[in-house]
Amino acid sequence: MNKLIIAFSFLILSCNNQSEQHFSINRLFSDNMVIQHNAEPIIWGKAPTGSSVRLISSWGQTASTQTDKDGKWSITLKTPKTDQKTHKLTVINNNHSLEIKNILLGEVWLASGQSNMEMPIKGFNYAKISEIVEGANEEIPKAIFPKIRMFTVKRNIAYQPDQKLEGDWIVCSPKTVGDFSAVGYFFAKKLHQELNTPIGIIHSSWGGSPAESWTRLDYLEKISGFNETEAKLKIALDPNTTYNKWLKNRRFVHWDSIIEVENFKWISNDNKKFSSVDFDDENWNKIHSNDINNVFEENDFNGIVWLRNKIIFDTIPEANLTLDLGDIDDLYAVFINGEMIGRKEYWGISSNKFSVPKNILKEGINNIAIRFIDVWGKGGPVENEKSGFFKQNKKIKSLGNWWKINVVAFLTNGHFYLLSDEKDEIVFPNPERMPHHPNSPTVLFNGMIAPLVPFSIKGVIWYQGESNESRADQYQTLFPAVIDSWRDEWKNQNMPFYYVQIAPFGGGFWGNDEISKVSGAELRESQMLTLFKNDVGMAIITDIGNEKLIHPPKKKEVGERLALWSLAKNYGYDDLVHCGPVFKSVEYNDSKAFVSFNHIGSGLYCPEQNIKYFELAGVDGHYYPAKAKIVNNKVVVWTEKVTNPQKVRFAWKNYVKVNLFNNEGLPASSFRSKR
Repeated sequence: MNKLIIAFSFLILSCNNQSEQHFSINRLFSDNMVIQHNAEPIIWGKAPTGSSVRLISSWGQTASTQTDKDGKWSITLKTPKTDQKTHKLTVINNNHSLEIKNILLGEVWLASGQSNMEMPIKGFNYAKISEIVEGANEEIPKAIFPKIRMFTVKRNIAYQPDQKLEGDWIVCSPKTVGDFSAVGYFFAKKLHQELNTPIGIIHSSWGGSPAESWTRLDYLEKISGFNETEAKLKIALDPNTTYNKWLKNRRFVHWDSIIEVENFKWISNDNKKFSSVDFDDENWNKIHSNDINNVFEENDFNGIVWLRNKIIFDTIPEANLTLDLGDIDDLYAVFINGEMIGRKEYWGISSNKFSVPKNILKEGINNIAIRFIDVWGKGGPVENEKSGFFKQNKKIKSLGNWWKINVVAFLTNGHFYLLSDEKDEIVFPNPERMPHHPNSPTVLFNGMIAPLVPFSIKGVIWYQGESNESRADQYQTLFPAVIDSWRDEWKNQNMPFYYVQIAPFGGGFWGNDEISKVSGAELRESQMLTLFKNDVGMAIITDIGNEKLIHPPKKKEVGERLALWSLAKNYGYDDLVHCGPVFKSVEYNDSKAFVSFNHIGSGLYCPEQNIKYFELAGVDGHYYPAKAKIVNNKVVVWTEKVTNPQKVRFAWKNYVKVNLFNNEGLPASSFRSKR
């Protein structure tokens, strides 16, 4: 599951006089940075209104300006071609100065998307669940590349374009590379080794995010389905709504201060007593286990809830028991007689079973208290045959049907807002308000892209699409809107934008009906159709997906295939074969389909006797599996079940592992012909 983390920070690098308006520079301009070489990058920040700002660089360029009425300043400072040396930049304002050290002149790329771009080289680790990057154990010790640096943008949701930014430039080393975006790293490594040039990657991703979250408002509202975006944002920003007034002076704790932390954290000192044996819960409401979920579903409530119950043991078993909480999706911590016996306050799938040491239990009444953290959907325990106390595999005690309940915090805006007591009523937001959620339209563009502009970059690499898989038709206009809005923001209509076609993944990600079984192929088609735009490129990975993992382990191939596009299109490798076969056209003759491709390199290639995953359809529109072979760098497709073929398609299902390549080893994209 995805974490929802809200991060607002703008670092003040130097301010000796607290009464003065602060003197600062955008966080991208900090120690260890890579700045675009052979360019005219804009450097910007804030300083007291009407004051002068001067830049002095070690590469010989100087410039100065004055701040505007809002205290903002920006300066264009020319950079030479890379010289492989480290540099520094001094920024002077009145009697204050700051120095940025260990700067490299090189190529800077922005890497963005959802979890497959976000996935670090060390993999995703969710307590008992791990998702690996193939070859990471061998790669990490060898990652001694001080001229590769990465700036990871801290997550931030914003309803309007933000200038707050938090992150640091990190020099690549065996100690640091584990936290680098794996795709971003392998892309950078390939360029660095081929070009012998420093490479900087600005990494700005959020797992599970859809494309609309990364799109600028004016471009998004032109797309069907997003016409009300501006109105919803207006409601969210209105300080006079009852909901916003209720939140204004209320205490809260950050989401990530209690979730995925090593040690259990109380949200307030008052809550500590709730786990105690002696706590009097007489004033709490009594609720049947069948009705607990209603608390979480009313107004789509999410938050923190305590439940307490009494379990009676006539005798204490000689061996430890197992407490099984059954089918629970929430995060939680369980206390028995004041002792924590287990917690699951991290993302990922793990067992809901915990050992209960016999010395914790006592004859007679035993208190069980559970803190539930609910962030979506249903919540609370369910009394059934799976839940209860077990001796070996035999159930000896149920959890009970009646509980005492206390709602202590309301999750909204990415924070848990504390309720003062059990009588404190929650004010829910207007349902027409834009949710403060990473999946909401525009919010990641505003919070994680807008703060980067106008930092000089060479181009963009992008790995996203799984979260839009169920809306592939819409993605045909939505994804180009992402590209256009970013190019407009950087005022560069030819800014390179290279993206990854989503990996094959086992059916059923969005459902198990017939449509869902091909939703991945439909999204890949929408991505392929985006190739009509100028200065874009698509890395095809139809050969390296994983049937059971939405995060395929082969990230090296992904990063390097993106790098092939940039080498061929931006760095003079004109003859480099940089893409696998992409459908061009089809002709029908003598009951066969003759399929032509672009990007065949030195020729089409299949390592096996038969090419898999081709299908033909006749006038009835029903597709049948077909035989296929390479003839004169075309693929000839036929089947006895279709004598008058009208359509052909290839790899048209969620999970495939294609065996059609060009001779350079790059795989073919899935496709379907219109005729």
